[in-house]
Amino acid sequence: MRPADRPGGTPGTSEPVPAPRDDATAVGSRAAPAARKGARPHGDAAMPGWYRTAAAGSWRFLAIAGAAYVVAYVLVHLRVIVLPIIVAVLASTLLVPVVRWLKGHRVPDALAAALSMLLAILVLAAVLTAIAPSLGDQFNELRPQAEDGVRQATDMLAEPPFNLSEREIRARVDEGLQGLRENSGPLARGLGSGAVLLGEVVTGLIVAVLLCFFLLKDGEQMWAFVLRLVRRRSRDDVDEVGTRVYTALAGYVRGIALVGLVDAVLVAIALLIIGVPLVVPLAVVTFFAAFVPLIGAFVAGLLAVLVALVSGGVVDALLVLGAIILVQQVEGHLLYPLLMSRAVHLHPAVIVVALAAGGILAGIIGVFLAVPAAGIVSVILQYSQNRPAPDTPLTEDAAVAG
Repeated sequence: MRPADRPGGTPGTSEPVPAPRDDATAVGSRAAPAARKGARPHGDAAMPGWYRTAAAGSWRFLAIAGAAYVVAYVLVHLRVIVLPIIVAVLASTLLVPVVRWLKGHRVPDALAAALSMLLAILVLAAVLTAIAPSLGDQFNELRPQAEDGVRQATDMLAEPPFNLSEREIRARVDEGLQGLRENSGPLARGLGSGAVLLGEVVTGLIVAVLLCFFLLKDGEQMWAFVLRLVRRRSRDDVDEVGTRVYTALAGYVRGIALVGLVDAVLVAIALLIIGVPLVVPLAVVTFFAAFVPLIGAFVAGLLAVLVALVSGGVVDALLVLGAIILVQQVEGHLLYPLLMSRAVHLHPAVIVVALAAGGILAGIIGVFLAVPAAGIVSVILQYSQNRPAPDTPLTEDAAVAG
């Protein structure tokens, strides 16, 4: 059919002829935009775009912060259940390589898990048996030595060139030491006392041992059950995030334990060379202080310097300070890059905030768990940004719950 023969067409063109409109309709359609254009906006439309965006973001942030606070509050009050689970997961990261090696030699799963846990208990018992006698005797002397060191340091501040008020400094120091003796502060909050504490410890220990055994024995089946609770289209993402989190935790726990061990050995050698007493307890404090980054190293180093100040004077204290600074340099520039790699890489400012939040929410337990928790959040954020998975020389083939 030619264009001229089509309905609504004109000869020589293929364009349809627009249907005639009523004049009143045409006038109304032209007037409506003009009326809308002249109307003043109200409600949300009257607000600038940045204001609406900020308001929407603020409400969402408050909702997320409130949910996080509720979760943290519940976890703190359920610590008898939550803490054994955390301890079991962290302990399993240390024992997974042993279990894999035993399974590779055709040892049954249950026997491999039991043997690895028995080996860990025997090693821990042997270490405690070796150092317990001297540790118990010297720890009783550690606090008085540290307190005397603080007082000697304040005496030095009262002398030239500082010339501070000796009476006022001593009064403040005595008040602070008395407060520490009477109450360990917010870090000890939440631990309970007496029979309640003993019951929590015994119950938590039993639960942690049993959970660790089942994680080592049936970890893969337990994780597969968790994945079946997730929608099929999200299962791969959850599996990848879980694997990354477990790998990061394994790298962190093993790496920080080795860092603490090397620090303790180096500090002990330095103290022996300088001739500072209480070497064993100071080395033990240095080891456990490694699990609290930044703050732990500062506290352990300060304690060693104070003991050296009391036992050998200013020269020994300065020598110990130099040795500790050297050890910290070795740790920061060699041990951490080598052992930690990209397992849990957090900026120092993030670590400080995490430690403060953990101390406020859960006391000393929160301080120890703050960095691993922040590391888990970091791993999840890295996955959402399509960044590479964490890997360390200590966790080449780590898989969730082994």
